[in-house]
Amino acid sequence: MDRGSSGTTKIGVSAAILSVGDELMLGQTQDTNAKWLASRFATHGVLVGEIRVVLDDVVATESAMRELAARYDIIVMTGGLGPTEDDLTREALRRAMDVSEPLEVDPQALADLDRWFLDRGRPMTVNNKVQALRPKGASCLKNILGTAPGLFANIGAARIWCLPGPPREMEPMFDAQVAVHLPTVAMSTAAVHSFGQGESFLAQQLGSLMLRDRNPLIGTTASGSIVSARIRGVQDAAKAESMERAMQEIEKLWAPYAYGRDQETLAGALGKLLISRSERLSLAESCTGGLAGSLVTAQSGSSEWFAGGAITYANVAKMDLLHVPHDLLSQHGAVSAPVALAMARGCAALLKTEWAASITGIAGPNGGSESKPVGEVFIGICGPRFEAVRRFHYPGDRASIRDRSAKTALALVRFAILGKDAFAAPFIWEWSK
Repeated sequence: MDRGSSGTTKIGVSAAILSVGDELMLGQTQDTNAKWLASRFATHGVLVGEIRVVLDDVVATESAMRELAARYDIIVMTGGLGPTEDDLTREALRRAMDVSEPLEVDPQALADLDRWFLDRGRPMTVNNKVQALRPKGASCLKNILGTAPGLFANIGAARIWCLPGPPREMEPMFDAQVAVHLPTVAMSTAAVHSFGQGESFLAQQLGSLMLRDRNPLIGTTASGSIVSARIRGVQDAAKAESMERAMQEIEKLWAPYAYGRDQETLAGALGKLLISRSERLSLAESCTGGLAGSLVTAQSGSSEWFAGGAITYANVAKMDLLHVPHDLLSQHGAVSAPVALAMARGCAALLKTEWAASITGIAGPNGGSESKPVGEVFIGICGPRFEAVRRFHYPGDRASIRDRSAKTALALVRFAILGKDAFAAPFIWEWSK
């Protein structure tokens, strides 16, 4: 039963994840444990309400334990169980449990440590013996892959499991020692991905689907200019149907920007369309330098629908490889609609493909002008009985401009295949002048 910070009562088991380590707070190491644990909790129908990271500090760790124990039924903590001076989880747990006696030796944990070193023909140091200590009232958890036993205890009404930080030790300990105490109700998760519009606009399109009292629960996230609808809910046969209905409704509301579900990529979705039509794609890239082609060839089986590309960074390459007329380059410049269209036509002819896309622009940070600022990009598309050029102005640094340009080119080919109405859909980065 979730006690909740707002005083409301929610049905089900609530959980929090606590990670400890200076290296996490300094950004030297990524907290992959928290991601893995949250996913494992979800498979048991337990939605993690909070993920917290603290320094290797006994006061900060004790305080976090107390605060989380007041709000959640279960806490899983990782890190701080080693043999060194900065491994303070045991002492922090003792304080959070309000145990006045000092840490005590767990005989079985000490015997397991002795055996671990004996089996490897190595002497156990005095420091390692510290790992067999536990607060009174806590119990040690066997570590089959390392020297640091885990700990289990109660802090008030909450249960807390303290697990070692290394994933190869933490993950099997969680499955063997923690998961068996979790509910068996499964939680189902899914995602619908989109590209071309901002998160606020797309969230507005969902309307009441985003109400927080729904099951399944729907929220939005954005990463790398991909906006995703994340769907989760307690699973049974009826809920499986409601998950599918929710995904279909999202895809309808987000058309044509929604391109795939779960692990599907923008390039993968485009590939499916091309394969269904027995057609192929080629790419002519200037400012993206092959990035769009890299997104495509990251897909297994892309050789079935992708012929190749031309990286024509210099004007001479545009002329020699794609036969872009010199007069076009002289009159309009490389970053222009006529040159973008000529590049796409030339690439389709060069590689004998039904579809081609071209990208030419100014990725910065240098090279821009008042008439052609950094971030201005033209993308040309040509296909069966179809030719068009779109003009964009991307904000951000060089990397983000190139990334968005490459993804937009793939999205525009997809829109063109879907039809005129889809191709006419506006992008958030469309040039407004």
